[in-house]
Amino acid sequence: MKSRLLVLAAVAVLLTGCGSVHPGAAAVVDGTEISMAEADDVASTYCTLSLLSAQGGAPVPNADVRRQAVTDLVVGIVADDLAERAGVTPNPTSYEVTAAQREQIAESFSASELDNAVRTINASQRTFAIAEQLGARELGDPSAGTQQKQERGFQLIQAELEKRDIEFDPRFGIDGELQQVASSGSLSVSAEPADDSDAKELPATQQCAA
Repeated sequence: MKSRLLVLAAVAVLLTGCGSVHPGAAAVVDGTEISMAEADDVASTYCTLSLLSAQGGAPVPNADVRRQAVTDLVVGIVADDLAERAGVTPNPTSYEVTAAQREQIAESFSASELDNAVRTINASQRTFAIAEQLGARELGDPSAGTQQKQERGFQLIQAELEKRDIEFDPRFGIDGELQQVASSGSLSVSAEPADDSDAKELPATQQCAA
């Protein structure tokens, strides 16, 4: 489940139309705002999951996780819109965290963080469930596997992303081509030329912390 959370950022690579954004918003998708608070909540969960999956305890830059969080939220909005238009409604049992899984997640998150972590994971799993259903309808092949259906579904979502008017807060360091052009580690720090080649050199305040 952890690795699946890290996939959505790659789907957003072809986002276009990025520019100035509404004050207080992390991103805007066709007029629908994603608040900075929502992006921070998702990034907080991603930080913990990234640390759990990091090889050899390697540091994880905050800036990378924040960029991933906000792009994943954008993908989720577009996936939901596409699913509604296509009449696709994923069954909650296909993506919601079970009671047993919640107990496992609770081992890595504090009581105050748990609800946000579960909410974030549910949202990510829901996007995958939508992609799978969209892909299944498009392929029309009963023998198609889950991965094949999801890949086709994400292709449809990606194509839809290219049609949308999407803007990011410039402090995320993402340009109009969705290429990283700056890294700050914290949205309160002015953007500087990107150089995340060695995360170990980042100050502690710019790394994810457990």
